[in-house]
Amino acid sequence: MSKIESKNWIIIALCFWAFLQPLSIAGANIAIALILLGLLSLRVKGLSSFKDSALQKPLWIYIIVGIISSAVMAGFKDGRGPLTRDFQLAADFYIFSLAFGTESGFETFYFWMIGFSSAAFLGFMEFCLWKFFPTAAAHFNEKILSSHFWSAFYATNRAHGTIHPVTFGELMVMAGLGILSWKVTVRRQGEKEKPWTILSGIFILASLALSGTRGAWLGFVVGLFVLAVLEFRLVIFEFFTAILVIVPQFFFSPRFAQSTGGAFSDKESSFKIHLALWKSAWKMFLDHPILGVGPGRFSAFFGQYHSLPFGGQPTWGNAHDLYLQSLAERGIIGFCALVFLLGSMVFQAFKIYRKDHSFLSLWFLSWITSLIFMSFTESAFQVAMIWMPTIALYAWMESRSRLNEGRP
Repeated sequence: MSKIESKNWIIIALCFWAFLQPLSIAGANIAIALILLGLLSLRVKGLSSFKDSALQKPLWIYIIVGIISSAVMAGFKDGRGPLTRDFQLAADFYIFSLAFGTESGFETFYFWMIGFSSAAFLGFMEFCLWKFFPTAAAHFNEKILSSHFWSAFYATNRAHGTIHPVTFGELMVMAGLGILSWKVTVRRQGEKEKPWTILSGIFILASLALSGTRGAWLGFVVGLFVLAVLEFRLVIFEFFTAILVIVPQFFFSPRFAQSTGGAFSDKESSFKIHLALWKSAWKMFLDHPILGVGPGRFSAFFGQYHSLPFGGQPTWGNAHDLYLQSLAERGIIGFCALVFLLGSMVFQAFKIYRKDHSFLSLWFLSWITSLIFMSFTESAFQVAMIWMPTIALYAWMESRSRLNEGRP
């Protein structure tokens, strides 16, 4: 492969990744391998795409603290999965930083939105099938444990695409904020909006509403607020339209009524399950305040803090709160490392936005803020379908900013 051919290969692989990422984590990983193949064929020398990255230090502090916690508290027992995830996070950061440093252009964004829109369309159709053909419905717990890609398509009362409804709702938040950020940038530049942005936005917003994911609804409102603060004049119509669609879901959705009613009854409800998980995580942290119980060991210790089985499961490995789970598994040191990592992302995005008001910085800033708020009720940043696009978008934003600085 010549140098030019290798760059074309990287662009194609990035577009392939962008399309598959909202639909299949396996497909996304295959595409990353293709990106890496293209980078190797370029014989990349030096670290110009990431050597000055503001994320390197907080990222490696987070990883090293996880290694120490796992070694001291568990002798690496049960911690291999989380540590592998941490190293994959770092690997993806470097791969995407190098890839987006090859002048990839915005083809990636178009294919990403096609992937997001395809997932949104699937979610919308799943809900419609359940609504009009209820006998074909299946509860997501009956199917979601299957690893086969095609088994993920089934009718249910919660739009889910090919993944869990919670993760799906969070992905739709990212997609919706991306569409809005794009529209804001186009308007600021005085260009005419494309019809596809309207159609994609409708499917994405509808699927977000139909996902039944309350944490995602809250995160989307927070992301909208960030956009409104930064670019209110340019996003005023979409802001109020989305608010009118999303906010009523909090109060009129069946899941909200069930959770609210369950909070004042003897039945197990989503609210009570979450509360029990949070209490257990907090007690776990108080008993192991410095380094926690070790990454990935929440499930092994949960039975010491709550009777089992609980909530229809033999044990729980997810505290449904990223910060409490971090405190429980990695202690106060790991929690500080996590806050440093997320805070560095926010600070760098705001710094780039203040400098060039770029589309990517606006998208990432609204997304990472919404993700931080969503993490109070979920551990989204520990899910590959969420942290992978997050780190990719950050790498793209930072690499693009560095390339713009180098231009006359």
